[in-house]
Amino acid sequence: MIFSKKNSFILICLSIICTTTYAQTSQRTWTVGGNFDLAFNLGSASHAPILNLQPKVGYFPINNLAAGLTGLVEYQKSRRTKIATLGTGVGPFLRYYLKTSKSFSPYISTEVIFTSFSEIEGNRRSISPKSLIRPGAGLAIFLSPHIALENQVTFEYNSIHSYGTGGWSIVQFSVGFQAHLYAKEEK
Repeated sequence: MIFSKKNSFILICLSIICTTTYAQTSQRTWTVGGNFDLAFNLGSASHAPILNLQPKVGYFPINNLAAGLTGLVEYQKSRRTKIATLGTGVGPFLRYYLKTSKSFSPYISTEVIFTSFSEIEGNRRSISPKSLIRPGAGLAIFLSPHIALENQVTFEYNSIHSYGTGGWSIVQFSVGFQAHLYAKEEK
């Protein structure tokens, strides 16, 4: 494993201690970045981990509230059922930062992602559109006025039936970064 629990804890502590700048979640600020997700199906027949990559771009129309677009590239392969799934999608997100300190901010978020999943089992391939609603909560650790490391836990329930396995519930653990950019002041 690349990051052990000890190394992750040390990185988080150093990030909090070394950060003396304020969080850039003010009105008229842009945010660009993304995250890597590791997800697990709860009660699913496949029991396969899911890997996601999610780029994001957003804007703060008011202080502490970001609205924007997120993309999704998802991959899953189950050894037991021999089904591979590749999904892509895009959709809006909302995120509200709770101001607690100058160096970190917990947040709550929700995303609606309109996706197309391609499932491959042997020679059979099917493509199906899905809509994913994903509420979550996380913590942004600001390393500078413009860069934040983020971690998030997200829950997803999808009721679309796939190969007779029924819907699924997913818990996702995300790690990512966001660059916070100021809008240029007009004179």
